[in-house]
Amino acid sequence: MPRRRFQQGCLKIVGGQWVLYYWQDEIRDGVRQRVKVSKRLGSMDISKRQARKLAQPILDFVNNQTEIPVRASNAGTTLAEFLPDWRKHVANSLKPSTLRGMESSIRAYLIPVLGDKSLTEIGTKQIQELITSMEGRAKGTVENVVMDLQQILSAARKWHNGIPVVKKADLFFGARRAGEGKPFFFTVNQVKAILKAFAGSKPWDLFFTLLALSGLRASEILGLRVEDLDFDSATIHIRQAAWHGQIQTVKTRESENSIPMTPLVREKLRAHLVGHTHELLFVNGRGRPYSRNKVVQTVLHPVVDKLGISRKGRRVGLHAFRHALASMLLQTTGPAVAQRQLRHADPATTLGIYGHVLGDDQREAMGQIESVLSQPRGTFRYFGYLLASEAYQDIGNLVGAVGIEPTTFGLKGRCSTTELRP
Repeated sequence: MPRRRFQQGCLKIVGGQWVLYYWQDEIRDGVRQRVKVSKRLGSMDISKRQARKLAQPILDFVNNQTEIPVRASNAGTTLAEFLPDWRKHVANSLKPSTLRGMESSIRAYLIPVLGDKSLTEIGTKQIQELITSMEGRAKGTVENVVMDLQQILSAARKWHNGIPVVKKADLFFGARRAGEGKPFFFTVNQVKAILKAFAGSKPWDLFFTLLALSGLRASEILGLRVEDLDFDSATIHIRQAAWHGQIQTVKTRESENSIPMTPLVREKLRAHLVGHTHELLFVNGRGRPYSRNKVVQTVLHPVVDKLGISRKGRRVGLHAFRHALASMLLQTTGPAVAQRQLRHADPATTLGIYGHVLGDDQREAMGQIESVLSQPRGTFRYFGYLLASEAYQDIGNLVGAVGIEPTTFGLKGRCSTTELRP
């Protein structure tokens, strides 16, 4: 019979939910154990007093339980029980930045919702309940939490049998909210104003020039060493990154590459290295890499505010420079060069994530189409030719002029060669 207890439990807000933590006696493999248990009580919208009222029946039952539940440990290992093994054998192989994100997911969402669930019980329905518990969170956040859970369960399958495999296609994540996932980026004029504000300020003059003219991630710049600079070939080699003062590998295999060193960057790098004795290009007063978050808060944001660039409702960070450069590259050189400079494995990534600015060519094309539709004798350019719109009363003539088979799009009409005026 369990010993009578008088615990009051611990109430915390985790992942937007009130969660009750308490201790409970269990018998596992014939051994009596005291385990920590968590129960969700409801949304954080309710007061702590209401949450305490909901918790009281649970505590009354546990404090006065007359029977100790028996659990077979070999068949009922819970997610919370498995996590110490995961941290011991798997987590040490992850990058510090990846591990920190996963620990945040574990603490805020996975333990409160699924911590007391047996690994073999975590199937499609249970993961869907996890998604439902995160209602109101951004879709990207929900997807990341589920991805972290799937990675943990993948490791668990190597040591435990019977753990269900749940496909992403079987889950419902809901629709994205308007504007969700749209990154903030600096305009050309804003980048120029920021660079002017930092001109002559060591080391930030060089730091922000690199951000604007290299496309490197902030962590990659903070991880640059003097030996990564090749002035003879005007090349910068990206081999490592710095995250929260720790050196780690770069984001992807494709990121470990080289980029050209522009004349302005080379000039500022040479000036920066005069009297520089540290292995890393950028170090704080303690000789350690700068923290990206502190650079944003203490260096970038004061200048952004001074320049009148609004940060309200926006996540204005150092990555906005990478977005700005990507947009300029896509407008001036196309996706192939942008992909090489940003070091993406797939050009679709470059276009999908960074192609978010209306280029001048797009504006010019739409302006020409508007002139055709709105003016009596409007004209437009097509592959360098100026075509008189009045020559194309018949759609077949237009199709024939550009060399497209009319049957390609199911068009019917007379096709003929029409004079193209230079």
